[in-house]
Amino acid sequence: MIVDPPVRRCVQFAVVLLFSTVGLHGAGPNLVPEEPATAPNYWCTWYAQNYWQQRGGEITDFKAINNPNAREELDYDVLYDEKEGWAATYLPRGRSDYFFLIDHGWQTKVKADLLPGATPFFSLQVDPRDFPPYASERPEESLRMFNDEIKRHGWRGLGVWTRGEITEAAARRMVEWSKHADVRYWKIDGGGTRHFHSYKVKEKIFPELHLEYICGANGPLNQHWAEAGRSEYPSPYAPGSSKQKAALNILRNTDTFRTYDVAPILVSTSTMRRVHDLLEQTQNRPEYIAVLNIQDDPQVAAGMGCLISSKRHPNYMERTYQGEDFHHQIRGKRMIQKRMNEIERFGRWQRIAPAFPAGVGSYFSSEHDLVDSYPHTKRDTWFGACWDKMVHQSAPAVMARNMPLPEVQAVGDAPYVMTTTYPNGPLCVATEGRVKPEDQWYEPRARVTVRVKDAGQPIGVFGRYDALLLRCAGSLDGLKRIWAQDLLAEQAVDILPEIVVKGDTITIPGTLIDRIGTAARDDGDISVPGLVIRLEGGSLPVAGDDFVPRRR
Repeated sequence: MIVDPPVRRCVQFAVVLLFSTVGLHGAGPNLVPEEPATAPNYWCTWYAQNYWQQRGGEITDFKAINNPNAREELDYDVLYDEKEGWAATYLPRGRSDYFFLIDHGWQTKVKADLLPGATPFFSLQVDPRDFPPYASERPEESLRMFNDEIKRHGWRGLGVWTRGEITEAAARRMVEWSKHADVRYWKIDGGGTRHFHSYKVKEKIFPELHLEYICGANGPLNQHWAEAGRSEYPSPYAPGSSKQKAALNILRNTDTFRTYDVAPILVSTSTMRRVHDLLEQTQNRPEYIAVLNIQDDPQVAAGMGCLISSKRHPNYMERTYQGEDFHHQIRGKRMIQKRMNEIERFGRWQRIAPAFPAGVGSYFSSEHDLVDSYPHTKRDTWFGACWDKMVHQSAPAVMARNMPLPEVQAVGDAPYVMTTTYPNGPLCVATEGRVKPEDQWYEPRARVTVRVKDAGQPIGVFGRYDALLLRCAGSLDGLKRIWAQDLLAEQAVDILPEIVVKGDTITIPGTLIDRIGTAARDDGDISVPGLVIRLEGGSLPVAGDDFVPRRR
């Protein structure tokens, strides 16, 4: 095995070094399609809006940092400034795979301007005072101009935030505006679920429009979070819990259901449990047509066939409280401000394997949860009920969709492990880090064995491993090459000489995953690896109909 190269100072040198070592075995095709992703993922302005409040030094008024003031941070210049505009500078390698979603504060704030049937938070009327270039007597033209400029900056298109109940007539008018402007995503952040007027209308007029609904989650933490010693901490979507019926109703009546906000320190653990509680109830039930959007956790989304609404941004130490960076939405040792490549890699993976509805296929999980805990302070979350308290959350140790559970062997703490065989064929395996009272974020490794349904399909790998074992459905005697590629790279390399193939199993060292999966990273980015693998050879094995276990 080649020894890991030393730390590189720039991505160009990293790629050259990678190809000078691994590339000895042959440079290959680009495993990532050129066409942008079609799944409705988006980047959202909300966390940046919050961070822009009193940005530029030490916070002078802690109480003035709030949602109403965050709405006032949104205007034309903050999007398009050449040096720090969000639409102009964020995700330069991923924009074509994401809608740019403009959150709370973009609609007109003058009640007298509202058209019949509109409400202050659900009008789709661009505020001409905040966005002068889009001023028009025709609201649909304002939306069109807005969308066109977002697309000119390389994004897939404009998405818009709304909230509340509107009449069927108002919904029809606004869907027609969206069709005129080719605006294809609405984030409906509360309301609209009594009659689903907007969804029913858009299915008739403009089915290309994606609608997202929510039912909330009773706060940013799952149930019983203050109770130490429990073996699990169910979400409000679990059977018999307060939001179960509302969530299942939405999942039957729209395109996307968002699992809602979570506190930043335990974000992955809380989110995985919400995904588990929903999939347990929706699996193999095609009436559940909505895809789960799990907010800003790309590894979990890849491993579970879900969508994301990324809100992370790279700004850090631009607003401080008592000398430390202050951000209630992005907080902690994990430093997702320096993990923007994770979002870009996930977008590339969605080109290969699009997210799919909650009711499609089977779901399995381990019998036990892993429990993560951390003492919270007022720096860690806006949720004051947990300040100065130990918070506990849990999620299944292992989760799988449309395939058997992977086997996980770890010395010490294990990571969370997720696997999915996507309906269009590819396989994905992902690991996620942990939280404990003495360590706010760490990424334990394990030896993970995954069964492969079709050895000729792409395999996505996200996260860190001691080793990854791919167990195929038969002998690999015909194997000629194993192509591997950072999802941000443009060419694969053959890693067959660096791995072990024995019978039906391929063993890939974790150090090789680290190197290949971050080869095209941006300078200073600390994202976990994200790569795609493809086997080449004759008669690659394919499993039979018994690949997916039967539910007990």
